[in-house]
Amino acid sequence: MSDKVVAIMFSGGTDSTYAAWSQIPLYDRIHLVTFVRRGFRKCENVEEGVQRLRRAFPDKEILHSLENFEEIYQMVAPHEEKIEVQEAVLRQEIGPLWEDPHGARSGRARYEENLLKLFMANECLQCKIAMELAAIKFCYKSGIRTICDGSNTEQLDDGSQLEDVKTMARDIFAECGIRYLSPAFNISATERSRALFDAGITDHPDHKRLEKTHQIPSRQIQCTVPSAVLWTSCIFPWLVYDGRSCEDYVVMCCNYFHVEMRKGLESIFRNPESKFPH
Repeated sequence: MSDKVVAIMFSGGTDSTYAAWSQIPLYDRIHLVTFVRRGFRKCENVEEGVQRLRRAFPDKEILHSLENFEEIYQMVAPHEEKIEVQEAVLRQEIGPLWEDPHGARSGRARYEENLLKLFMANECLQCKIAMELAAIKFCYKSGIRTICDGSNTEQLDDGSQLEDVKTMARDIFAECGIRYLSPAFNISATERSRALFDAGITDHPDHKRLEKTHQIPSRQIQCTVPSAVLWTSCIFPWLVYDGRSCEDYVVMCCNYFHVEMRKGLESIFRNPESKFPH
């Protein structure tokens, strides 16, 4: 096993591509790992980014693989609770929390009950927990001690990308003998896009905006999971509507992430430290 090996959680988008671009010069062998599960489509989209990175770094060994984490996701996702709250939302039994801000109308206890129910629909956080467990498993299997992702500060609805959660994730990975980095985290979208354009990896200095507005073909694997769409477009805005509710959301994400990652590690690895090749 060489210390000059790194894995990149690679979706093909500008964020994970930037993470790869920033780290490739530091390593001899680079594993671009695209995690897939049911509802993830257009896996072929990522190939353009893979080939561009290979052309930009011809002296590096850049590998690409698809890793299916459906089994882990099915094990850790709270299916019954999530379905229950989704059905309650569709039946209009639970409404936006701003209609009863912090329990001002019905009391704090009722507000927190609805808050917890809605939070259990947090598909993006649950998916990332499963993906990070799969990433640890991949590192064990491949003998890799460093892994990166493209997390950034622009997606509040994805609780896994909150700074406090990322700090917790790094600590958990470190306990497993793995260094976990997010090179794009404190780099602006404008700077990331410009760096990739200047390196010849994209053809537009404003690639991310053009891709998101469908003006150029996407290079990113596509998530079409219905519960993710429902979470992002409907339920999340019902949860976070002012500064105080945002603070509540961050605390809930941290607590949930910590508990579920620990449970997942125990279920999958039992004693993960003893399994990593030292």
